[in-house]
Amino acid sequence: MSDEHSVTRKHNVRMLLQKMRDGIIKELSANIDPKLGITYPDAEADLKSDVQPTLEALHKEGFLLKEQKENVTLCRRCNGASFKIMHRCPNCNSLNLRKGMVIQHLTCGYANLESVFAEHDYVCLKCKKRLRALGVDYIKPGVQYVCNDCGNIAQNPIISLKCWTCGELQSIDETRYVEVSTYTLDHSKRELLAKVTFNLTPIIQRVHALGWVAKKDYKIRGKSGVEHTFTLGLWQYEHGLREAPEVVVDIHMDVVDDVHVLTLYAKIIDTGVKNAILAAVPIATEKAKALAKYYDITIVEAEGADALVEKLTLAIEDVIKS
Repeated sequence: MSDEHSVTRKHNVRMLLQKMRDGIIKELSANIDPKLGITYPDAEADLKSDVQPTLEALHKEGFLLKEQKENVTLCRRCNGASFKIMHRCPNCNSLNLRKGMVIQHLTCGYANLESVFAEHDYVCLKCKKRLRALGVDYIKPGVQYVCNDCGNIAQNPIISLKCWTCGELQSIDETRYVEVSTYTLDHSKRELLAKVTFNLTPIIQRVHALGWVAKKDYKIRGKSGVEHTFTLGLWQYEHGLREAPEVVVDIHMDVVDDVHVLTLYAKIIDTGVKNAILAAVPIATEKAKALAKYYDITIVEAEGADALVEKLTLAIEDVIKS
């Protein structure tokens, strides 16, 4: 698939891949929710919607490895995974069935549940003869279902499933059979990953050499109560991990515009962070640069992931030294 039509053009998709590359997310495993069906909680945190189609697209484009773990039956209408199972008579469609060991009287052919014969002291209700010996004048065909309405005896009744979520009534053949898979990042696709993600390890190592601590995917709750996430949070060793980092970095594998700048500014105002760097791969718009300058946010532009490492490291060093 061409880059133009790749699902990785979406920022939230690239952020998910970045978390997997950084080891923040080891694998994307499914949960089976009775009402919602198949969910991928770790992926939903970034993708929000169209989770399964997006994961399938990433698999087809070569970013993710896929391994089937199980399968599940889902409602054809709402995708719920919880059903009321009902047994119906194949002759009259009645739900009024009894289940148990069946006895067939060979003398006259009459058949019914063993419990019915036991209630009548093993005297046949049809010919009134007493049953004598198993295999001689009667047999036990096995556990079967007897319809109280029409008297039909069946080993395999019709199975109907009623969805607990939406009430849809359906046969097993009418439900959705879905394979449930786990997705992991294909780390062997280095060139492919380099187009949409970046390697933070060299940056963190350089920061450590300057006597600072760096934490990836740093989350902090602001004064508003909203939790914000930064690509990197930075502290001096001597200060330890304060609640608020002394420097934060946000990286966008996309053209950075004024909306990105305003979003970062709102985050640093809410969290009380003093120094912020916004990195753009490949570029930032002129409007974004002007706005960043006004808000005292450092802009870093890089044509690719490799150039980003060097330029961003230098920018961080400048902020730290100042």
